[in-house]
Amino acid sequence: MADIDPPVWKLRWTDLWWLLAYPVYQTLGTIRHEGSHALVAKLEGADVTKFVIYPQTDLGRFTWGYTQWNNADTDWVTLAAPYLCDLLWFVGFFFLLTRLPWRNHLIWLNLAILGLLSPLLNSGVQWIEGFINPDSDVARIRESVPDVLVQLYFLLTLTTYVIGILAIYWRDWKLSQALLPATT
Repeated sequence: MADIDPPVWKLRWTDLWWLLAYPVYQTLGTIRHEGSHALVAKLEGADVTKFVIYPQTDLGRFTWGYTQWNNADTDWVTLAAPYLCDLLWFVGFFFLLTRLPWRNHLIWLNLAILGLLSPLLNSGVQWIEGFINPDSDVARIRESVPDVLVQLYFLLTLTTYVIGILAIYWRDWKLSQALLPATT
């Protein structure tokens, strides 16, 4: 009797080695985050003056990167762009990972990390930082948008990310059966 490979979405102990690639994942997430700020700032008519995607302390505190633009006619949407992008990114990768017939576990796993886990971590960490650091994106968004709406957005999206990730990894969960296509 031949051994059958586990499903592509099933985690293996050897997947822990991918933790060593954390700097690569962090850099790609920083590019997505700062790129969202830059893109929306440009769309709102601002000039992007600095686009930094590496760890540094230029702003007087540690950041993984930052984007600076002149504030000509930009509003809270430029600050919120990475979190709106996180939601779109997550939804796109959720459908990509659950609707296509993946055969290679390593490709699937890396797409799951970049597409599902990265938005959860980015939005979650930044939401918490919004309570601690008055210069953070989320704290500055809360100056322009009613606090209850900001908190509700982050609670709903973070919950969506967690449920989506759990639905993928716990395929026998009743909610997973409602969210995911039937397996053949």
